[in-house]
Amino acid sequence: MIVPFTPRVDRQFIGKYRPKVDGREKASGKAVYADDLSLKSKFPGLLYAKVLRSPYAHARIRSIDATAALAHPGVVDILKYTDPDVAMLKKTNAGWTDGVDTVSYRKMMWGTFRDRFVLGDTANWVGDEVGAAVVAEGELAAEEALRLLKVDWEVLPFVLDPYEAMKPGAALVHPDITADNIFPSDPFGGEEVFVNKGDVEASLASAEVTIECRSVYHNATQGSLDNWCCVVDWKEEELVVWSNSYAVDQTRMHVSQMLGLPIHRVRAVSPYVGGQFGRGDTGDQPFFLFTAILSKRTGRPVKFKHTRRESFHDSRQPADYSAKIGARRDGTITAMHFRSVGNAGAYADHTMFALKYAPKEITEVALAHIPNVRFETRGVYTNKLPACMMRGVGNSQFNLIFGHVVDALAERLGMDPVELAIRNFGHEWESLPDASLARVLGAGADRIGWKEKRHAPGEGPIFGDRRRRGVGFSFHPAWHAEWQEVRRGKVQVSITLNPDCTVLLNAPSVETGNGSNTCNVLGCAEALRFLGVALEDIRWGSTVDTAIGLKDCVQTDSAVSFLQSEVMAVAAVDLKARLAEIIAPFLGIAESEVEIVAGEAFAKSAPGKRTAVKEILLQGDLAPITVVKSRSPLATKTGVPYIANFAEVEVDEETGKVDVLKLVVLNDCGTVMYASGAEAQQIGGQVIGLGETLTEEIVYDKATGVPLNFNWIDYRIPTMADMPDIEPVLLEVWKGAGEYGACGIGEGTVTCTPRAILNAIYNAIGVRVDEIPATPEKLLGALAARGQAAKAGSEARS
Repeated sequence: MIVPFTPRVDRQFIGKYRPKVDGREKASGKAVYADDLSLKSKFPGLLYAKVLRSPYAHARIRSIDATAALAHPGVVDILKYTDPDVAMLKKTNAGWTDGVDTVSYRKMMWGTFRDRFVLGDTANWVGDEVGAAVVAEGELAAEEALRLLKVDWEVLPFVLDPYEAMKPGAALVHPDITADNIFPSDPFGGEEVFVNKGDVEASLASAEVTIECRSVYHNATQGSLDNWCCVVDWKEEELVVWSNSYAVDQTRMHVSQMLGLPIHRVRAVSPYVGGQFGRGDTGDQPFFLFTAILSKRTGRPVKFKHTRRESFHDSRQPADYSAKIGARRDGTITAMHFRSVGNAGAYADHTMFALKYAPKEITEVALAHIPNVRFETRGVYTNKLPACMMRGVGNSQFNLIFGHVVDALAERLGMDPVELAIRNFGHEWESLPDASLARVLGAGADRIGWKEKRHAPGEGPIFGDRRRRGVGFSFHPAWHAEWQEVRRGKVQVSITLNPDCTVLLNAPSVETGNGSNTCNVLGCAEALRFLGVALEDIRWGSTVDTAIGLKDCVQTDSAVSFLQSEVMAVAAVDLKARLAEIIAPFLGIAESEVEIVAGEAFAKSAPGKRTAVKEILLQGDLAPITVVKSRSPLATKTGVPYIANFAEVEVDEETGKVDVLKLVVLNDCGTVMYASGAEAQQIGGQVIGLGETLTEEIVYDKATGVPLNFNWIDYRIPTMADMPDIEPVLLEVWKGAGEYGACGIGEGTVTCTPRAILNAIYNAIGVRVDEIPATPEKLLGALAARGQAAKAGSEARS
């Protein structure tokens, strides 16, 4: 039974269950998305662009003959890699920023890895955008023209496996960057060892107990319904780009800097986005640039959009983790050593965010009380689909090994893994046991029936013929708290109070479906509760436009749900002071004597004599009052709360089929900003978590390097029919800085699911499968190996 969330502080708007503020707009079909925005009826003379994609995993273009393609009916122009307006473009990458901040070319996050040319002559994976882009009167004409291009390809050797790629003589993906496919040093951690606390080797050597584990995370895709799309109209005085980028200021910066235009001559506009799940974090895409150039050359607006197949454009960063852990027999962990190898695919983008940045942050907020910790990693180029950003980036990959070692060490020590976790883990600014972790794991254990259902691995009761059940869990530090968002810089909002006490809210943030705009409206209403403002009194904008002038707050790290509301709380103080200036002479009192409660103004010394604020304002000059506030996230380090997933599974030992019976998803949020939206994030995140664990995997033809399942039939995303019983649990234990002291939850809801399910599978059948997806074939193979080992042991004893 799902127990409704009860907030620790009862507020008027924040923390409640209610419909989304845009629910009616979306349900009625009135919400505007990229496809609605880019209709030909809205852009007279609209042209359509298509780009040449490589049929080879690794190849170089010797030449392109575009004669037949140019002559095809409807074709307007063809942009080639040899054209001066393409050749002049700087080498770049698609991940200047992870969306947290807006950065220039010079300050891009991964400047070491400028490994992309716009329409370059070398393809590094099957599907790479290279060589030429066609623009035509219709999409079909553009597609037909692409097939008429006569491309002379020099097919090159390719490599798909990172371990093969590191061997001497392997095909080099980016020889100008690395001579062995291994990433060079980067700004976030330097060499391969990027965390080295204490003396790990000595501690492991002297440990009373040691274990070694391995976990392998594959590459999944984001599966966003809203394929990348843009329309660019480049006139002499201004370039305007409409798109479903969720980072409009960064889109403007990217286009401005790459095309050499001053910022005020570039305008970026984004409406609603139909889900993105990390895709937009590699938002500095080359297609914005060649679409813009085609618009300039033709003098007409140009649309570019991915097909469903082309939307398999980047993926979760695959990571092969191994770990060695040392502990005392009483369960105190003394040393943790993690190694990882990441298959970056064709381009680096945010690979090192996943392999270094996220794990380094985890060290501070989860492993602070472990005296000896080492992390080392290698990012490796191959000729696969680029591995970039996906919801839970870096955290999901690390949790697969983290939850593994906790479970395995507890078994070795004869301890309950819940007890082992609480004994050892917490953030730097709190002593053990961590209050948040203890509450989260305690609540999860109660909800799943941990004490009643957990048993020795493989020794539970049999259901039916050969079905066994088991339970498991994993936990993780939540992300992000306000102090972890400092590099965003100023967060900006404006609140305009009309004379009738209605409100215009400008809190620019592209809504991707997660309800952050609802959080903003709730935050505004909460901040203005002294005016008696209702939600329907607040007007807010669903389209974000750089022409408005305020910096957007990008919906990454799940932090928009509270960051802009924190600024509104400060802005409301200023607004109240401005109102006091107006009200004081009307009431004939000093400003310091003015009080406003529930939309009524009065003197503090005479609270019984009240006048509606709107009556006072309507008798004035009728000028709206606008407060614009810029505030940096608070840097006070408060640690973070914890999250966890508990799973119950049933495994058929004859077929290898896994049925997940129940998932309990727990988040300590600090403050729940919007209960309905938070639970929706918890439940919705399990689609990704369950899919990555059991069914989702990009499969390649090893002989050609061709991806075989870039579609939603063979790439198996779970449907509603596949989902188990899910119980969301929201807690408020930890509290951060600021008015609300909240922490994001949307990113982390996917993180613990794979390991919780894998641990439950082990509890059920007594064999581990630690490479996801845990397919029936892998489970049957593990069971067969156990049987063969048992037989060999029996024969040896006899």
